[in-house]
Amino acid sequence: MFIASYYLFWVIYTYLFTLIFNLDFTNLANPWLYVLLVVSILLSAIISFATQIIITQIFGIFRQNKGIKDQFNHKFANSLLRFGTHLMRAKVIVTGKENIPEPDHNFILMSNHQENWDILILKPIFKDHIVNFIAKAALTNLPIFGRWIEVLGNVFISRYADRSAAESIIKGIRNYKSGTSMGIFPEGKRAFGNEMIDFKSGAMKLAMKPQADILIATQYDTCKAFKSIPWKRYHIRVHIHPILKFEDYEGLNSHEVSAKVKATIQKQLDIFKKELN
Repeated sequence: MFIASYYLFWVIYTYLFTLIFNLDFTNLANPWLYVLLVVSILLSAIISFATQIIITQIFGIFRQNKGIKDQFNHKFANSLLRFGTHLMRAKVIVTGKENIPEPDHNFILMSNHQENWDILILKPIFKDHIVNFIAKAALTNLPIFGRWIEVLGNVFISRYADRSAAESIIKGIRNYKSGTSMGIFPEGKRAFGNEMIDFKSGAMKLAMKPQADILIATQYDTCKAFKSIPWKRYHIRVHIHPILKFEDYEGLNSHEVSAKVKATIQKQLDIFKKELN
């Protein structure tokens, strides 16, 4: 929806600028025709982007009290996030989709953490599920997406390992018990690459306390966004692993569950590395 509307507004604004500049397309020998046409296209792209920001901000105001399980809000957000990946020139290649449970089967999603836009990459994959995340509060400052990260009911956590971390886990458990799936990045901070950093075993409590099934996802090359030649399209890989049912890790402590999840992700990272490098 947002991708289509962005280009629609871009075309409309470009047409309006050609009228404002009174461009005469019958006089193709006039060099100013091409200069003003390029200016019209560039200005229209910027204004179209600004229009998307305004739409999301206004719409977010009207939708902010609909509750964390509002299906329309999540579908709207998924469309918005797909627009984000489009602007990033990223193609998200997902394998293991058959491992995603049915819509009525809630789970705790755990993934490696590479960059600030991990949620932007992961959430639209689960388009039939209501998935909220435990996320850094700073993400609310992102243009376009910031307001909707809050509207959806994501749980915010401090960047510091303080008391708020435990409170965020408790809120996440409450959300899960209310009927939504929750996502968390057990590393606690970005790795900035395809190599993981140490997991915070306390993150496992989000699944262990409510006896939830764990759905593990492995991201590869999300870290390469904005680091290549401008406008060059690049690929991000995400693999969805078979669900880890509660009975399969029941009896393990948080450190053991953490090690199990990390080993699963690491194995897939090694596979990606071997296949793609």
